[in-house]
Amino acid sequence: MQILKTWAAIGTAKMIKRLLAALGRKGTTLPGAVALRISPDLLRYYGRKLEGRVVFVTGTNGKTTTSNLLAHFLRKDGRKVISNALGANLMQGIATALIEGFSPSSRNQVAVLEVDEATIGKAIEPLQPAAVVVTNFFRDQLDRYGELDAVVGMVERALERTPPQTTVVLNADDPLASSVAPPGKKTVYYGVESTEMPMDEQGEVRDGKFCRRCGSLLRYRLYYYGQLGFYDCPGCGFRRPTPDVAARRVRLQDGGIVFELDGETGVVDTPAFYNVYNALAAIAAAKVLGVQPRLIAREMKRLNIGLGRMERLRVDGERETWLALVKNPTGCNQVLKVVIQMDRPMDLVFILNDRHADGTDVSWIWDAHLERLKAQNHLRRVIAAGTRAHDMAVRLKYAGLGDITTIQEGDVAAVDAALSELPFGHTLVVLSTYTSLYAVRDHLLKKGGAAVEA
Repeated sequence: MQILKTWAAIGTAKMIKRLLAALGRKGTTLPGAVALRISPDLLRYYGRKLEGRVVFVTGTNGKTTTSNLLAHFLRKDGRKVISNALGANLMQGIATALIEGFSPSSRNQVAVLEVDEATIGKAIEPLQPAAVVVTNFFRDQLDRYGELDAVVGMVERALERTPPQTTVVLNADDPLASSVAPPGKKTVYYGVESTEMPMDEQGEVRDGKFCRRCGSLLRYRLYYYGQLGFYDCPGCGFRRPTPDVAARRVRLQDGGIVFELDGETGVVDTPAFYNVYNALAAIAAAKVLGVQPRLIAREMKRLNIGLGRMERLRVDGERETWLALVKNPTGCNQVLKVVIQMDRPMDLVFILNDRHADGTDVSWIWDAHLERLKAQNHLRRVIAAGTRAHDMAVRLKYAGLGDITTIQEGDVAAVDAALSELPFGHTLVVLSTYTSLYAVRDHLLKKGGAAVEA
């Protein structure tokens, strides 16, 4: 009886997927949502079929980028990869990805799944992952999760329930991430050993400044951003673990970032420092999954981030547009650091939404250091857009940018208006919350947008 429900669920989901495709919609969640209503144990079916060839990537920032980089390494290694590459990371999105990607005839498949922090506890038991990657923990979507301690606790409890064969891959530089290492489980750490990039810690939001074990204030010998750096606890001795996968001499070069790893050079095609961590997380997981060091060394020489993560597109052959996801204070601050370093005249569109996938609480914009934009002398104008455009305009006014800020209804319309009025030689920077990101990106590509390489 159960197998009949499973087959009915899969068949129905595939039919819905085809219908949505015909309507021009991506269909990343609805097919899986319907399938799970028909067969609630659907993920257990795929867990048996994949026999542990599953990787989870969870954490606040960097899940999509890390998952896509890991999938790239695995494909270059000759494996067929199932992934939710567009970031649909709740149970219905995971189910959709498995239904669409699984092939019964292939024995060389591996599922690389981005998993929401509140979902990982539900997905571990049915899918039995070989590895779980944790990127970082920052305050994010307080309306869904509550305070940060609740999110860290959810992931920590989930990791304690991982199968004995699971390897946990953790960010050594984040005291919150390293603190969730499950006792008795194999753990691999990644981190940054040295950087030649300037790290401005003044006024940064540090979500994990207190030790989770004893409550003492952590000490920092070296600080990167947020709470990431070289830390130790004077109260109980908790400290940064030595990374198994460590980047050295991280530096800006030709519009991207270069780093050294195991005597080889890695190149990330965007200038955002946080993408080095995403690359290290993917490399560490690739090593765990048996990808040969020679292949990793070759492929990390050209790591393409893309998909709206400081992605550069040239529209109409001449207008360069930068597209970046912003959804919480720490991530936004890191993007702003890149923007103020750009030595070119620019206009900026900030799209702020409060839909469910964005988080209905937009108070985070008051913890983002938008005042830093005043240091960007090439900034000509700012357009506030999205469902909370007026809130964004108020925040920009208090950041001292009210005289160059206007409000534009709609997300795509705001980008079109900005492009139509963009002077020759200017760059358009689009900072967007999640629900508008892909709509704007798809629109720019339909207008003839093409990727610009660093």
